Amino acid sequence: MTTIIGVDFSGHREDRNTWMASGKLSGDGALALDSVHPVRRDDLYEALSDVPTPAVAALDFPFGVPRAFAEFLSQNPPPGDMPDIWRVVSDLTATEFVGRRDEFVNQRPGLPLSEREPKRAGDLAYHRESYSPLHTVNPNMLPMTYEGIRMLHRWHHERPDRWHVPPLEPTGPPSQRVTLLELMPGAFLKSVGLPYKGYKKGRSALKRRDEILGGLAEASSVDLPNLDGVRMACRANDDCLDAVVAAVSAAAWARDSSRFHHPNRDELADAALEGWIYVPRLDGPDGSG
Repeated sequence: MTTIIGVDFSGHREDRNTWMASGKLSGDGALALDSVHPVRRDDLYEALSDVPTPAVAALDFPFGVPRAFAEFLSQNPPPGDMPDIWRVVSDLTATEFVGRRDEFVNQRPGLPLSEREPKRAGDLAYHRESYSPLHTVNPNMLPMTYEGIRMLHRWHHERPDRWHVPPLEPTGPPSQRVTLLELMPGAFLKSVGLPYKGYKKGRSALKRRDEILGGLAEASSVDLPNLDGVRMACRANDDCLDAVVAAVSAAAWARDSSRFHHPNRDELADAALEGWIYVPRLDGPDGSG
């Protein structure tokens, strides 16, 4: 059995709107969901700190920041990987982090905002619909980025051998390891051919949520024997649905991580510093992802 966690994360100041889905993946590839419910960030931290291993947790927030901003935050020495930038960000207050972001973005006033708020290399190449972790207007990504990175730092600082954060090399025995996977639910849905836009708001939102719930098991190749137990909650709340999609993504990774699109050798250095959104590959006729 592998413990599976899916998280739709919120950096909201009042610490609301984070949802966690949890369950167990059996040897035959079935994910039995135990619960889906809202949590505080401290509760999420404790839950993953104590979760039975082996485990895979898919988390919906940026695990890093664009290289240019990372090097702006830490110039001497420059950061080499995600744990380096986690440490730098964790030494800043939320106000200081926002101030440093504003200083970075405003240093080139003549450029378009999209260039002053650069995307991470992997997002620019493969997830054009994503926002830069530095974006602040509808949605404001800064609280999510800041609070998520601080949580990663706490886990890594206190028990470094427990956590595997791809594409970084794992440490510790596999049976005692928690894999933390960066996820974007919409990107996962897109990769498996399900509706990935318009399911949160609008006249067709409920119809699209029903399409997602009806096709999720077959599209992901993860059996969901008790999905009906959370179906109504997912229809009523898109954060709940995103947490379930995240859990299914984590289960698909636990079943066969080779199905996912990994950074190639030329992309690895940026991915190790900035983070990488993992989704199943869209294999073309030539077999390329």
